[in-house]
Amino acid sequence: MATRQEQVLSILERLSAQGGADISGSVAVSMDGIVLASRMSSDINADRVGAVAATMVGVSRRVSTELKMGATEEAILKSNAGLFIVLPAGNQAMLAVNLKQGANLGMVRIEARDAATAISQIIL
Repeated sequence: MATRQEQVLSILERLSAQGGADISGSVAVSMDGIVLASRMSSDINADRVGAVAATMVGVSRRVSTELKMGATEEAILKSNAGLFIVLPAGNQAMLAVNLKQGANLGMVRIEARDAATAISQIIL
């Protein structure tokens, strides 16, 4: 039987295949920023991405609380060269996805939500 890390990596690979050229990398991260599995390019430090993703979610949750907006569902960072999405994968993990400029955000969000749900079932 595959390890949890291998199972999560398989989900990231499936996400990449389904997202096509829009996705330039993805990483599953524990809530404290520790990388569980990564499919980032070799020029990107996955450990730093994990730490940044955890920080983004923490700050987004504080903003949502202060503004009385309810629970944070996802955080999206849009830059002039692409997008970075972080969404929860259950209560113990999150999924971060790096997108290229011009990506079909709606389609990738659907695929990413499905991947996050699958990861949450493995991380229980």
